[in-house]
Amino acid sequence: MSPSARSKGKPIIALRNVSLEREGMRLLDSIDWEVYPGEQWAIIGQNGAGKTLLLKIVATYLWPSRGKVEVLGKEFGKIALQRLRDKISWVSSALEEELPQDQPVIDVLFTGYFSTLRLFDKPTPQIIRRAKRLLKLMGLQGREGQVFRTLSAGEKRKVLVARAIMKKPRILILDEVCAGLDPVARKDYLESVQRLVRRERDITVLFVTHHLEEIFPGITHILGLKHGRVIFSGDKETQLNTRNITSLFGEGIELRKVNHTYHLVVQ
Repeated sequence: MSPSARSKGKPIIALRNVSLEREGMRLLDSIDWEVYPGEQWAIIGQNGAGKTLLLKIVATYLWPSRGKVEVLGKEFGKIALQRLRDKISWVSSALEEELPQDQPVIDVLFTGYFSTLRLFDKPTPQIIRRAKRLLKLMGLQGREGQVFRTLSAGEKRKVLVARAIMKKPRILILDEVCAGLDPVARKDYLESVQRLVRRERDITVLFVTHHLEEIFPGITHILGLKHGRVIFSGDKETQLNTRNITSLFGEGIELRKVNHTYHLVVQ
């Protein structure tokens, strides 16, 4: 570990030589990855690169075939994984379909605190205040009583993020959360996530995408995966370059940056 890394303290995620095999196929291969407090990561790569599998290990939903995993200072095999899982929130577009659609928006947030799909317990005044503060942070003030199914796609995604951080998790995984959003809704959504990152400073975001234009300015670090292997990893400003992107996506691609937004141009 370099002196600069040591100055950050202990990593909150540390994977060492982690591999995952299923039915004789190696889906993740010799992954080494460290995430330190204050870092916000994007995990990029083509479909099938292993991005979601990698984060399912981090989130304690998969056990690696080989290697050592430490999350929030706890090593897999030496702690009950449920204790870690309570400190990690996962958001994907699939979650939207699992939630009952007839609930008021604020009740959807309450279910995040109680880890249920429908509200059964009475929230305390403190829980109510946090829910309203998060709705305001996501640009949804005044929508507390609106029925969830009547929201736009982008608004629903905002509610899911607010719901995910009701219990103040240490790690927030956003897995392809912009899928299906039009460009205007995507921009508004990502700006809301950016506000969240600035305000909820104790939360580390792991943002999964294969669209570079979705990497918002609050992302500080980037991990590139291809066929289950790490192609590059580190500070966003140094690692997002044409050489690395060509290694990840292939020849005939040019990387451009305009107003803090990255774009891939196919030549």
